[in-house]
Amino acid sequence: MKKRKKSNKILHTNTQEEIIVNLKKELVLMNIKRKTKQDIKPHLIKQIKNKISKILTLGATRI
Repeated sequence: MKKRKKSNKILHTNTQEEIIVNLKKELVLMNIKRKTKQDIKPHLIKQIKNKISKILTLGATRI
């Protein structure tokens, strides 16, 4: 069974916004762990920031 892509731009932007919010929450939690000197993998912070920037860039070009 094939998955259908959402063609409605409003639904597409809502999912993008939700993804961005979730990534930013994760980034805040990682920063809190870093400030409290808990073990984290620093490359994950960079990956999350890159994901956010890619979503924002692609979202701006599609609209």
